[in-house]
Amino acid sequence: MIPWLILTAILVGPAGWVLGHRTARIRIIPIGAILTEDQTAIAAEEVDRFWQIVDGLDLDQPDDPRSST
Repeated sequence: MIPWLILTAILVGPAGWVLGHRTARIRIIPIGAILTEDQTAIAAEEVDRFWQIVDGLDLDQPDDPRSST
């Protein structure tokens, strides 16, 4: 009787550990992106942000506000 309890404990312990870790909140989800795709996406976002900043500038004013000719 005791060897069956020991065997059951040995088998149930790892099964519970695996089940507990499979249902954990943190999961690694591979998205299939490679480094160059990540760098391209980051660069495109930076370029878009740059042009948003440039579009927000008021470039119609003269360089020297004292010269109003």
